[in-house]
Amino acid sequence: MKLHTDFQDYYDYAVGYGVDKNVHYNRFSKSARISIKSQRNLPHFQDANLLGFCGEIYPFITIKKFNRKYDSCEFDSDELKVVETFHAYSYKEYKNKEAEWEDYSDSFGYMSQSMDLKLKQFFLDWRLRDDAVFLEHKVPVWKIELDEPIYNGTLNPRLKDYNFEVVKDAFTAFQEISMYLSNILIEQKEIAEIEDKYRIEQHGFDKKLSFRHRKKSQ
Repeated sequence: MKLHTDFQDYYDYAVGYGVDKNVHYNRFSKSARISIKSQRNLPHFQDANLLGFCGEIYPFITIKKFNRKYDSCEFDSDELKVVETFHAYSYKEYKNKEAEWEDYSDSFGYMSQSMDLKLKQFFLDWRLRDDAVFLEHKVPVWKIELDEPIYNGTLNPRLKDYNFEVVKDAFTAFQEISMYLSNILIEQKEIAEIEDKYRIEQHGFDKKLSFRHRKKSQ
């Protein structure tokens, strides 16, 4: 896979393992409105996100740690700064970080038993396979912030910004993107072109001659 991009990502060095010159990835990030068509309930948790990678959807929650205890009155609010960001890709990761950062983050707080159950279901229900968004936007990677009522989407985001290396190592990420581009996205384009060709012929047209210019048989 040959990369055409204006930024670096954590899996870029895997290009050293070999390049398929027939596969090209135009990796340029841009904002987009991404809608998810699913019967699953969308979550209403703070900083809930979905990251799409090669046909798979990965739910995660972004947690921010401040430079002091969040509820402390010893400092001015202007001195409250984010010093570390963590992206939890599972309920266990979220709860572990809650125990560690509870006093230094506004991502937590009282959560009823029913809300805690919904949080757990978010990580279970939205870890799924669905090619729809990938095929619609013709990209192997996308990301959305689940903020109502508008979804803030990004096509081809930088994966290292979301610590995706904890999900896929560099070599695996590179290989899966290359395979998805060559086997799914390109394949869908070729199928569409073949279907168009046969559809035209079925209606009595030729790709070189139309009814208007076709000579009458003698």
